[in-house]
Amino acid sequence: MTGKILFVGGTGVVGEQMVRHFRERHRDMPVLIGGRNIHKAAALARHVGLAEAVQVDTAQPRLGLGSDADVGAVVMVVPDAGLQGLRYALDLGRPYLSIGNWLVEVGGEMAHVIRRPSASPVVLSSHWHAGPTVFLALASMTGLDAVHSIHVSAIVDDLDPTGPAALEDMDLGGAGALAFRKGRRVWLTGADATRDIRAIDGRTLSAAAFAPYDIVSLQAASGAADIRFDLASGISSSRLRHGAVGTEVILDIAGERDGRRIIRRSTLEFTRGQASLTGLSATLSLSALLGLAGRPAFPAGLYFPEQLMEPEGFLGALEQAGATVTIDQT
Repeated sequence: MTGKILFVGGTGVVGEQMVRHFRERHRDMPVLIGGRNIHKAAALARHVGLAEAVQVDTAQPRLGLGSDADVGAVVMVVPDAGLQGLRYALDLGRPYLSIGNWLVEVGGEMAHVIRRPSASPVVLSSHWHAGPTVFLALASMTGLDAVHSIHVSAIVDDLDPTGPAALEDMDLGGAGALAFRKGRRVWLTGADATRDIRAIDGRTLSAAAFAPYDIVSLQAASGAADIRFDLASGISSSRLRHGAVGTEVILDIAGERDGRRIIRRSTLEFTRGQASLTGLSATLSLSALLGLAGRPAFPAGLYFPEQLMEPEGFLGALEQAGATVTIDQT
């Protein structure tokens, strides 16, 4: 590829982690660190090397950058509220990846890609932690003849700096949380939007329904009639073991094989912070998108992260970074 990779929001909590993860994996790729605070961006640029700080404005055409900016890809680590980042990438014919917009907002992004389907490869990666739940589910569904239900339980530690922000995001849209029940889309509100979930260590926590992109990714991949995602905040299982603050995902999958009912429970635990897990997951997708992971770069089109790589490779990279992954394939 040509040009520099622009990380919009590269100085934020998640953005900085993504920039650092990307630099660890790709030492020779030049990057632009875009933010409103040019001094903070410059400090990070000096630290990671082969980087330049640029001041961006997500409300302006071209993100406020001049026509001489050498942009090879646009990565939105903050909400692309006016879709100026996407428009910029499409105008340039450059790859685009976003982790900052939500499922209820996807119509605008789809309209841009439908209008110019051959302009750029576009990855919508606003899944929980930028995708690991879907990869865990794909690995857990191996060998099943049918999948009937997928229940996702996510737990954020109340001491994690990004935990409160994650809980605030659940209120986005005000129309409830999307789920699938008996093969139909439903919006969960009120009592329907609460559920007790079981942590990795077996404790029961009160959770609330949430609707990241995982909901539609899981439904498309599995065809399951019942899918929901619930999020809780509290003491993580790892901290209860006197370890570090952790984030955890628990998958309960019901299906069938050879006419027999199969129940599977898979888990993922990460103890280096939500921001680091999200940044790493997004980096893996970006690397695959740009052809930096041992395969050719992806052509123009609309993608979710799970279309860019195999579950084994993605989950293996998380394990190398310290994640504990347990895949139930009984």
